[in-house]
Amino acid sequence: MSSNRLRVVMLILTATLVAAFAGGAAAQTSESHGWLNNDQARTPYGTFQFKNGYPTADTSRQVRDVITRNRAIEVYIAQMPTVSWYAVWKGIAGAGGKQPNQLVIWERLMDAKTLLLTGNTETVYGLAAMDLRKGPIVIEVPPKMLGGVNDIRQTEIFGIGPTGVDKGQGGKLLIVPPGYAGTIPPGYIVGHSPGYRIVFAVRGFLEEGKPDAAVALMKKARVYALADAGHPPAQAFVDGSGKEIDTIFPDTATYFDDLGQIIQDEPAEMFTPSDRFAMASIGLVSGKPFTPDNAQRKLLAEAAQIGSAYARVNGFDSQDATRIVYPDRKWEQLFIGGSVTWDAQGYPNEDRRAAFSYSAIGMSPAMTSKAVGQGSQYIWTMRDAQGRYLDGATNYVLHIPPNIPVKNFWSIVVYDAQSRSLLRSHQPFPSVSQYTGPVANADGSYDIYFGPKGPPGKSKNWIETVPQKGWFVLMRFYGPLPPFFDQSWKPGDIEVAK
Repeated sequence: MSSNRLRVVMLILTATLVAAFAGGAAAQTSESHGWLNNDQARTPYGTFQFKNGYPTADTSRQVRDVITRNRAIEVYIAQMPTVSWYAVWKGIAGAGGKQPNQLVIWERLMDAKTLLLTGNTETVYGLAAMDLRKGPIVIEVPPKMLGGVNDIRQTEIFGIGPTGVDKGQGGKLLIVPPGYAGTIPPGYIVGHSPGYRIVFAVRGFLEEGKPDAAVALMKKARVYALADAGHPPAQAFVDGSGKEIDTIFPDTATYFDDLGQIIQDEPAEMFTPSDRFAMASIGLVSGKPFTPDNAQRKLLAEAAQIGSAYARVNGFDSQDATRIVYPDRKWEQLFIGGSVTWDAQGYPNEDRRAAFSYSAIGMSPAMTSKAVGQGSQYIWTMRDAQGRYLDGATNYVLHIPPNIPVKNFWSIVVYDAQSRSLLRSHQPFPSVSQYTGPVANADGSYDIYFGPKGPPGKSKNWIETVPQKGWFVLMRFYGPLPPFFDQSWKPGDIEVAK
């Protein structure tokens, strides 16, 4: 939490006390400054009592609880990218064979059994969780691979691909841990990680509608310890398709347990001084076990619930004007402000970062690069044309005009508003894309249908939704072309079907 945010929390509490007293909710006093003497201050947090200007024992306890809860809420919001990526790290490390440096590949694409924030059904994913506490790790990257290596805070150490460190030619990457003083052999592209837990993430596109070529390319990658470079062990691969793999962080007090483990294991310098103060004030101190008592754990559980409630308001009911993609549509930006570091306004905007982090992962500069015909762009919506949240029991239709501005492909994917993962229904892949063979209209446009039952004869253009489940849509543009950027082309809104 930034020092500015901490000051805001303290000012709000102070203002509440003063307002309650000055407005007549407290006992009468002739003190013009509003200073509390022998008074009761009735606030939304409870009644605070003072005698001769001093707080009673109950008041001290109450106010400390308020501060602990409020600071924990701010820590929840500020550290969401880190705790989220740690959940990914744990989920991948614990999948399948649970071997060191195993590479999990969704060989038959990602289906709804995988819990991953806004994963894509039309992209082949590969993920490996690595631990540098035992020393440097080598990643052998084949040519034409796309991806990157991120530390536990979702900060990119390496980009991989045409715009990455290997320039699309592949090579041997060497990631060294903090403070490493050992010998670095020649022939490696070296990256210095600020922390010990890192994630290697790659993706590949379908060829002729099939994942085979992308999977074969990923299986040329090798991940092993530098100490084993002379005789690298056989690479362990796990097929993630069709498996229950959970990579999403909790909205309970366990969130703070995970953060406590990160703080205990990672260098303190990974966090800013103001972050460290905020975390220390709720018992999260570098190098010390996190052992909250029952009373504190209750406050942390409340903070996680309030923090997650705010995250949903912040993400699904954002009031940030720059989120709107088209002035006359309900589509919104996933990266509000267009900056992967969230500092487009001259300072890190924690609300924008948290809005992204609650529903998505992967803060790579390539995701915000506006390169024509390269990379990807994303827009999303959780509302229909009238501004109502999308309801799983209602039938809808989305009109997509002809000449979709992509060099590679486009996709429409539906997600569960609760889990922010692929919506689980009778369809294993809740999506329609260029690869799934939707039926075009006579003018080349498409009508995509959403609802618990598909319209007759429209199965190729229908995505099943589930009653009593909210849902939202991401539209992806891979290799976006000029009409996307200048907005001379734009999709329709999602309309209630007649």
